[in-house]
Amino acid sequence: MKKITIALLSVVLYMSTALAESITIIPGGKPGGSFNARATLYKDILEKKGFEINFENITNAREGVKYLQNSKDTVIQMFAVNQPSQIGYDITKDNFVLVEYMTPYYWCQSNASMNNDELKVGLVKNMNTTFSDQLFAKLGKKVVYLRYKNSGTLYNAFTAGDVDVQFTSQSRSFKVIKNNQGKCIANTYKQTVEQIPSVYDIVNTKTVFPGDASIVISNNASKKLRNILLEANKDADFIAWKKKRGVPDNSGKNSWKAELAIVDSLQQSWKSK
Repeated sequence: MKKITIALLSVVLYMSTALAESITIIPGGKPGGSFNARATLYKDILEKKGFEINFENITNAREGVKYLQNSKDTVIQMFAVNQPSQIGYDITKDNFVLVEYMTPYYWCQSNASMNNDELKVGLVKNMNTTFSDQLFAKLGKKVVYLRYKNSGTLYNAFTAGDVDVQFTSQSRSFKVIKNNQGKCIANTYKQTVEQIPSVYDIVNTKTVFPGDASIVISNNASKKLRNILLEANKDADFIAWKKKRGVPDNSGKNSWKAELAIVDSLQQSWKSK
């Protein structure tokens, strides 16, 4: 009887410890965006699983990193591979937890500019011109670059006709197709995506073209935390959100080491000049 009592007590203590585990979540993005949506999903799913969640509504990535670095508690922050080039905080083995999904970038051209010899190409503020230079040189087009604060303002400029081409993320690019505003002429993956050709099939180059990877970083980048978040990504609500957004589910498809290698290659491509 004593052995059974001790065993039951051990189980209760283990469950109490597991359920009392505290995780602070930082969205690193404003409401309405994917960062905030992902953070909210983690909050709701992990609370359902019994975790104590502290949701710090910090929408600025730089401020989020400061909080993460200074906290003694486990903190997770929504992050992306283009952010190190913006805020000077690299993704490394010490803070990388997992990849949620990866998508290419696309060049999409307006219907009205299809026969133009000179194109106004819109880029977000931190994007270098090297990638577009190579593509449009091969296509025999002259290019004028215009800069925009983010993908939202770039898409608005494209919609208004201020630029002929936008080079941006999948969500903004697929809107062009859905709304019959133009055609996506190339993507940055090494294979055709949704009948959109790879830039590598057009340009003969060793350049690593940028893509988008939505990831989670932490001040406690442990295997245990990774497994907790991988389980959260299997929740029906998270799966439904990714499906609705039209992004693949890359969580857990590769090892931590393989994911980090891909992420590092992408973050370096954003830094190239």
